[in-house]
Amino acid sequence: MCSVRQRAAFRCRRWSVGLFAIIASVLTLSMPALAYRPFDGTDAAVAEPGEMEIELQPAGAQRASSQTTLIAPATVINYGFAKNWEAILQGQLETPLTAGGPTSLTQAGAFLKHVIVPGSLQDKPGPSVATEFGILFPDTIGNSGFGASVAGIVS
Repeated sequence: MCSVRQRAAFRCRRWSVGLFAIIASVLTLSMPALAYRPFDGTDAAVAEPGEMEIELQPAGAQRASSQTTLIAPATVINYGFAKNWEAILQGQLETPLTAGGPTSLTQAGAFLKHVIVPGSLQDKPGPSVATEFGILFPDTIGNSGFGASVAGIVS
């Protein structure tokens, strides 16, 4: 018969072997994944001239404290109008769910983006450098005013 120590050591080894097998399976069987890119950032690439890119979040929820807001849709439209230039329109509709209230257009803006230094995102060596600038529009319920945005981008 086995002693108590021998049985505990056997269970520990069996558990370790099982854990190792699970980790090895996950690492070797993992496949490439698709991911949703958040709308609060950009890279130093632009659409080709004449091409349009549409980024669409059909529906989502935003929670802040006890307030829940439906965001549907959130959209970014990029249009390449010249070599290394694109025009961008963006915005999202927000509907308060917990407190009620009107639907509003928020985070709306119109921007231009220009690739200053073509790099890895343009199939060239080195980092890609771009700038994006434009107008921020007020929310439709009056919580904000007009504004401007200027950004330097390195990817």
